[in-house]
Amino acid sequence: MENIIKQIVNAWDPISLFPGAPKDEYSFEINEILFLVKKTRDVSTLANGIESIFERNFGKDVFMSTYNECLEIAHLILNEVNLLSVSKDKPLL
Repeated sequence: MENIIKQIVNAWDPISLFPGAPKDEYSFEINEILFLVKKTRDVSTLANGIESIFERNFGKDVFMSTYNECLEIAHLILNEVNLLSVSKDKPLL
């Protein structure tokens, strides 16, 4: 699950740190998002959490993404996590 979140957040790159920053630049935020995903599968709650995490860690003057962008990222994360869960539950043929 952590790898899924890492791929999505790094591809999003909400602070535009790449390619100059190390690939683990968002590791703290990714861990916070992972904690949220383990607590809730509600997309609005996750989107609010993502927005809050980045605003708190980078400041509103640096983190310029909108709630709707965070909502889109939350949807992506939950869709991928749900796909992962479904594939783990499938019996092997």
